[in-house]
Parts: sequence; structure tokens; C-alpha cells
Amino acid sequence: MKISAHVDNSKGQNHVTLATNGNSHSIAIRPKSGGYGSGVNGGELLFLALATCYCNDIYREATKRNIQVEKVEVEVSGDF
Repeated sequence: MKISAHVDNSKGQNHVTLATNGNSHSIAIRPKSGGYGSGVNGGELLFLALATCYCNDIYREATKRNIQVEKVEVEVSGDF
């Protein structure tokens, strides 16, 4: 599986494109209020990645076992 992430940032603009095996899509991440950079930090994105991974795992494994899951809620928190 080939995964890529691309950030194109300039003053007041932040464009994020993600791709897995050539299937790309964009997600909205606002620019920093000061103009340059992303409005979210790497720690927030890391925790989002962990929560998303766990959520997707629940649905995938439930489907394999013919278990219907209608909702998953995941919260990840920590201190740096």
C-alpha cells in the first residue's frame, strides 16, 4: 500500500491532499490565523490518525464477523 500526504501552504492558504494507492482526495485544514502554516499541529493530526485507525479497524473486523456496527466513537488524548 502506497500512502502519501501533500501540503501546499502560503499566506492565508493551506491545501492538503492525501492519497492511497493513487486514489487521492483533499481535506480541509484551515491556515493559521497569523497567515503562514497549518491551523492544526502535528500532535492533533497524530491523535486523529490513531482515532481514525481504531474506528476503521472496528468496522473492518465487525464486517469480517458479520457483526453490524452502527456507530463508533473514539477519543484519543495525551500530554506532551
